[in-house]
Amino acid sequence: MLDKPYVIQARRPYRCLLLLLATIVILVVAGWFWSKEWRAAQSDKLTSLQSQYEQLVSENQRLTGENQQLATQLENINQMQALQQATDTQLQTELQSMQEKIIALNKELLFYQNITQGNASSELQVRELHLRPVADDPASFMYRIVLTQGTRITKAIKGDVLITLNLAGDGKAQSRLLDQHDLKIRHVQVLEGTLKLAENERPESLRIMLRQADKTLTERTFKWEVSPSPAP
Repeated sequence: MLDKPYVIQARRPYRCLLLLLATIVILVVAGWFWSKEWRAAQSDKLTSLQSQYEQLVSENQRLTGENQQLATQLENINQMQALQQATDTQLQTELQSMQEKIIALNKELLFYQNITQGNASSELQVRELHLRPVADDPASFMYRIVLTQGTRITKAIKGDVLITLNLAGDGKAQSRLLDQHDLKIRHVQVLEGTLKLAENERPESLRIMLRQADKTLTERTFKWEVSPSPAP
């Protein structure tokens, strides 16, 4: 067999270098295109994220405003409920007080009707005495005196009403005149006023005397008893 013949080729010293350069250029161009696409994708993603962020900020501001409005409404509702509760309590107290006054007035009306119709005692008398303290002055007291008589008369009985304070002493009777009113009664007369105790006075009783000229028509002594609430 004959040996394979040798082929003699011309030397190409720059071929490898050109291939290497071409490869590098292709890689650089491919990398540049990839980098451009990547930056474009990242830019689009960033734009989308910024848009979402702005929407979230706007939504957060809207929700914050609505929350503030709801908080204000809730506070107003709580205030209205507290006011309503206070009003209901006050109205309940006033209603109870009014009912008690109505009961007392009905009793008083019935009493006056009995007097005017002649169903009660016909004698001239000091019927009631009510005492209650003055809120801003511990030494002062308001009094209310009810005088009645059931005799049918055409002219009023006239005279004076003397109010005398009897004091508790060391075995000695002490008294002083507190107030005086004009007596003018046909059926019922109500006298009201304020008395003031002197320093260190210890009241024991009040004497109510009805006088006409120098004649005592009637009198009555009441034990000193102070009511915490106004007289009916």
